[in-house]
Amino acid sequence: MSGPKNSTPITMQELADIAGVTRGTISRALSDSPRVNAETKARIHALAKQHNYHINQKARNFRLGRTGVISVVFMLNIKSEQHMSDPFFLEMLGGIADCLAEHDMDLFLSHAPILNILELQDSRIMQNSDGVIFIGQGEQHNQLNAISTAKTPIVVWGAPMEDQQYCRVGGDNIQGGYLATSHLLNLGRRHIAFFGDIKLPEIALRFAGYKKALQEQGVEFDPRLQIEVPFEMARARKAIEELLGRGIRFDGAVCSSDVMALGVIATINASGMNVPEDIAVVGYDDIGLAQYSNPALTTVRQNIRWGGRVLVESLLSIINGQAGTDTTLTSELIVRQSSGAKVANPRPRADQNMKHNIP
Repeated sequence: MSGPKNSTPITMQELADIAGVTRGTISRALSDSPRVNAETKARIHALAKQHNYHINQKARNFRLGRTGVISVVFMLNIKSEQHMSDPFFLEMLGGIADCLAEHDMDLFLSHAPILNILELQDSRIMQNSDGVIFIGQGEQHNQLNAISTAKTPIVVWGAPMEDQQYCRVGGDNIQGGYLATSHLLNLGRRHIAFFGDIKLPEIALRFAGYKKALQEQGVEFDPRLQIEVPFEMARARKAIEELLGRGIRFDGAVCSSDVMALGVIATINASGMNVPEDIAVVGYDDIGLAQYSNPALTTVRQNIRWGGRVLVESLLSIINGQAGTDTTLTSELIVRQSSGAKVANPRPRADQNMKHNIP
């Protein structure tokens, strides 16, 4: 039976003597190195806690040439005047921050739109960080490829791209667009509009899934129903007002984000028509507000907070010398009232239980 925890901290050498291992093993175990097996790590962590041993993070970071800081850059859509207040960004930031705290690391946040991310190479973001997480690719895939060759490791939330040289984490966008569109088609909708800016890689893939579902069910694609609109509620409202004003018939809408979908629903209802009776709506992301909209929003869930955690874990693996592995999160259709389907008890979000697939 072990004695009470000491009140006076011990040295690394003393902890190594107690554990019967070398100082190097102590350091690697407490730094969660893959070179130490899980059983030994657990035993050393328990002994460190029992004997009140703490790593001197400042000295350790100096020795390893690290800062203990991870930077996060949100690729804000300049054309739509997109802001950090977008719920997608806030939820993902929450997942990133929680995971960094568990690893005892600090977060440096860049929230201003950046026209050319190559300008970051000499900035504090790259120079004073152990690694950088980019949320979104925007239209800067080539610049991300270029910056990935710099000394500072990066991980990107986004879509798989041709000639991609950086580690990527993202949702299954083709499947998501396909699920959303197939759901509306199966409910009898045949004139389905797609809202989103297909110049952005993730949205282009969701649009590909949309067209795939139309083709499978023998519905001809109507180019008038492809509505280019950025991630911003006011722009979505204006776009659907213009569509309604042109008198173009549509009975369903697949929106590239939940924020966009909420704007679409509000505008349709304000026009004198009803959602879902006249026009059924499906969003994308399953942000926290989705289940509380009126009507509650049918959407494609890609578990944003979990994605934030995967981004951190992927980046820390690269920082620790391991090869970066792309990760694709599963896409899941969450059926609520806005699509017109009969739902007795719509399943609530359960972020902590979501899983991800690695292709």
